Amino acid sequence: MIMLYIDDDIESLDWDKLITRIPQQRRGKIMSLRNERDRRLGLAAYMLLCEALAVEYGIEAMPHFAYYEGGKPFIADRPDICFSLSHCRKGAACVVDYAPVGVDMETIRRYNPELARRVLSDEELAVVESSVRPDIEFIRLWTMKESYLKMTGEGIRSDLKKVPLSTAAFETTVNTARGYVCTVCRGMRE
Repeated sequence: MIMLYIDDDIESLDWDKLITRIPQQRRGKIMSLRNERDRRLGLAAYMLLCEALAVEYGIEAMPHFAYYEGGKPFIADRPDICFSLSHCRKGAACVVDYAPVGVDMETIRRYNPELARRVLSDEELAVVESSVRPDIEFIRLWTMKESYLKMTGEGIRSDLKKVPLSTAAFETTVNTARGYVCTVCRGMRE
């Protein structure tokens, strides 16, 4: 199940009420974020997880996280449920499943060729640079890489040029009107 909050949804969340209801562990993580907007987005992503757990699994309690050795979170009393959270300036995303899953949501921004050369393979760079919208194509590939690394639990510690995108299945949403790209990586291809 994929769930999104976009600008207006985030602004309508009752921050004062919700921040006091969530577990201290998650509240601390949210409060450590840089600015108020990031804190609101972090809260929104967590609330999406709560909503998804209620709808898909009938779980009403707010989840407490535990962490695998590499830092990937899991629901402490339900490690059988996989999830991933993401947020950017434009919104927040959550995906839950019984199989490993990753999500990344990024704001569409000006294309940066220097960054692209550092994180894309030669083939990926050629695709981006030949695209009509290199800004969107770059963000699409970036979200694929990050969602893959979230799914595997590796995080951005690995060489991004070598992320094996051809080994996984992706669902990407590009919303130019709202200014974001969101990609879900649902697992390995057969």
